[in-house]
Amino acid sequence: MKTIGLIQARMGSVRLPGKVMKPLAGRPLVWHIADRLRRVDSITDLVLATTMSEENDPLVRWARDEGLIVVRHPLENDIAGRLAMAVRETGAEVIVKVNADCPLMDPDMIGRCLQILEADPLADGVTNKFPAKYPLGLSVEILTGRVISWCDTNLKSNEDRELTVKWIFEHPDRFRILNLEAVTDDSQYDLTVDTPSDYALVSEIFDALYEKGGCFGWSDVRQYIAERRSLPACAFLEIANAS
Repeated sequence: MKTIGLIQARMGSVRLPGKVMKPLAGRPLVWHIADRLRRVDSITDLVLATTMSEENDPLVRWARDEGLIVVRHPLENDIAGRLAMAVRETGAEVIVKVNADCPLMDPDMIGRCLQILEADPLADGVTNKFPAKYPLGLSVEILTGRVISWCDTNLKSNEDRELTVKWIFEHPDRFRILNLEAVTDDSQYDLTVDTPSDYALVSEIFDALYEKGGCFGWSDVRQYIAERRSLPACAFLEIANAS
């Protein structure tokens, strides 16, 4: 199966503008996502899926310099359309979709999910969200090209087209989505980069663990968290704090 890694990214961010190009360990945040996707053996091409907004031009220039395929959709929030453009442009049979706020995504975890998908010819995708035991920021979303094309054709409302992956996962009657389940429950952690405090935390993790040419995984991050005496509030989901 032709498998692509797709980075869904824009420069616009209300709480942390331009976050995708902010430095982590001397490289743009989005570079680390691309580097991690390149370490997944099954992935043959990387795609940046963004929009036509001029503010994304620096991101597009970076992507092309790095050898990524770029697709630009005219509508800001039409995720179904963006993903379908990538399928048509590349002929992808499988898409590994990563949001640009997830620089800690784990290549080994993605590789295990792809093995699950390859073992079941009837599967439409694989995730690690059922139940959600991994931290936010390490979620895996793998979908077949046929599912993306179906959604582009059949989803009509703006909300459904923006929340395409959520819609797919919420319709098990139509799609067969398999799951990689975690051994331990670490769902209390939020390791996405959405705010300045998130960025400070993830920067600290990269400064501590990143080595040039290497790639640390979730087990390394988990050990680092366990050894750290305290973590800032941004590292925890609000629902966990409220419980």
